[in-house]
Amino acid sequence: MTPVRVHILTDGCPDFTDNANGTFTVHNALIGKGFHWHSRRSLTFKGTPEVIDGKLIETIDIEDYISSVIASEMNPDAPEEFLKAHAVISRSWVLGKVLRVHADLSSNGKCHTPNRIIDWNDTADHSGFDICNDDHCQRYQGLPSSEKRLLAARNATDATKGLILADRDGIVADARFSKCCGGKTEIFSTCWQDTDPHYLRSFADPHCDLSDMTEDEKNAFLSSVLNDYDRNTDLSHWYREVSSEAIKMRLNEVCDTSFDSLLSITPVAISSAGRIREMKFTFANGEITVGKELMIRRIFSDTHLLSAYFTIARDGDRYILDGKGWGHGVGLCQIGAARMALTGASFHEILSFYYPSAILKQI
Repeated sequence: MTPVRVHILTDGCPDFTDNANGTFTVHNALIGKGFHWHSRRSLTFKGTPEVIDGKLIETIDIEDYISSVIASEMNPDAPEEFLKAHAVISRSWVLGKVLRVHADLSSNGKCHTPNRIIDWNDTADHSGFDICNDDHCQRYQGLPSSEKRLLAARNATDATKGLILADRDGIVADARFSKCCGGKTEIFSTCWQDTDPHYLRSFADPHCDLSDMTEDEKNAFLSSVLNDYDRNTDLSHWYREVSSEAIKMRLNEVCDTSFDSLLSITPVAISSAGRIREMKFTFANGEITVGKELMIRRIFSDTHLLSAYFTIARDGDRYILDGKGWGHGVGLCQIGAARMALTGASFHEILSFYYPSAILKQI
């Protein structure tokens, strides 16, 4: 058994109850912190809780953790082969954090000069625990709400027990994933450190394009794949209008600057996949270039823009964003992978498509 130490995020001081069946219920758990589905919920977990320096830390076996991740990230009513694929990548990702084999890929970055701020956030800020339970790592919201969902998640975990993805040297892979790549996956360095693992490539992904489905077919598919609070989110194609004033205010807040009237916005670094890596903002009293992709998403929305895969046009004192996808786009696309499974692909085929050159390894 491999134990995982998880920080359960809470709204204020941890408020939880030990139950009689080896579980505990957190009454003020946070999910989606900083994103548009941010909410406070009562969640039940299987494991051993303790409060350390005001943080609720749970110790749980890795396979029990993986079962809950599958049910938290996606709806366990999704196709079985997709759930198996997700079990493998979730196990790979968390095992890399437990074993600290991705130390060189897990540092946070800051490159600050008067006219340039390039930031990214990974999991290097985790001290005293391996991972947190929210989207900063991977969703882990405790036990599923029904026995049916628990059984589906557990079956996918048991069917792939001990299977991970590894790189060419046999080291556990950093198996990133996002909700919907919008038609093209992204390379690692667009979002995080300036390095690119060979198994995380940018390529066209036709599987998350649902335009060939009827409206009823699409709704049925998404209802089987997504959890309730994800179903109202635009996936493949979205539009946003943002005022110049709102952009200026958020940029000053995020970057701790004091710029005046916004004159223009110019993408200055775009990845080969089409996502914006760096954006220049010109004001009446100066200019600044900002990156990487998550920083850009924070400036254009109070709760993070859906992705950095967008074009931008000015219309008076407003900017029109025409975007694709949801998330960073690196690694597996959850919607695309679920569609592959729906049309008959095995979990081996799904993993080979999204992590080309990675090796499936039993540990």
